[in-house]
Amino acid sequence: MTTLRSPWPRPQPTGYFVVALCLLVLGTRAGRAQSSEFFGSLEWEQRNAGSLPEFYNGYSLGGGLHSSGWWLGGRWIQNRTFATESQIEVSLFRWKHPNAFKTQANPDDRSSAYTPGLLNEAFSFQAGWGTSYLWMERGLHHGVELRGTWSAGLSLALLKPVYLQIIYANEDPETSKDQPFIQRAEAYAPARHNAGNIAGASPFYKGLDSLGVVPGLYAKGGLVAQWGQQRRAPMAVEIGLMGGVYVKPLTVMAFVDRTPLLACVYLSYQMGRRY
Repeated sequence: MTTLRSPWPRPQPTGYFVVALCLLVLGTRAGRAQSSEFFGSLEWEQRNAGSLPEFYNGYSLGGGLHSSGWWLGGRWIQNRTFATESQIEVSLFRWKHPNAFKTQANPDDRSSAYTPGLLNEAFSFQAGWGTSYLWMERGLHHGVELRGTWSAGLSLALLKPVYLQIIYANEDPETSKDQPFIQRAEAYAPARHNAGNIAGASPFYKGLDSLGVVPGLYAKGGLVAQWGQQRRAPMAVEIGLMGGVYVKPLTVMAFVDRTPLLACVYLSYQMGRRY
């Protein structure tokens, strides 16, 4: 019986081994490449968050300190070009007068602290529009992005009257023997209130129903440094200048000149989202 032979050479065992080894190496590399793509990794960043859409929206929230107090604020952001973003912002600033200081009506009682001469607690609410400009672009997965930013708009100075606990003689014959003095919460009046009859500050909510509002304009500008593993969820530090001018002088302290201006150097920390 005649045996038919294949014209192709018969594979040797060594050939099978080489082919199997190559398949094993390729499979291992593919598995490593696939397993390295986890949330926050470079591969995830490139696929999901590495590059923002051509047109995107976003927001940021934050707060910080300024040379005369503290502040809180937020922004809604929309990019206009590759290097510019437009923004709508709102913020609340708390202002401390440079001549204000605390003292105690009773040196042994910390709850008797108050601020001599303070007529109104000062706040300002800002709502405005602005733009930020890209100065230095960050890397895909690391680095810091620098932006210049400015904004301007409407500002409302909010003046809350300061209430103090005032000491009076108890004229009630039934209780005056056991309690010769009583305290009443009154709006501070320099002509009637002094260190001899002030017992301390009243609770902060006293005077909210008599809040004064003075309209004006503000402008703000600064430098923003953004960083973070994900471009869509950056963190930022901002430093800059803010100033406001109002339609009339603001009454904050007694015995000092009033001014229609507010100004400060501010520093803030912000967290946001781009989408």
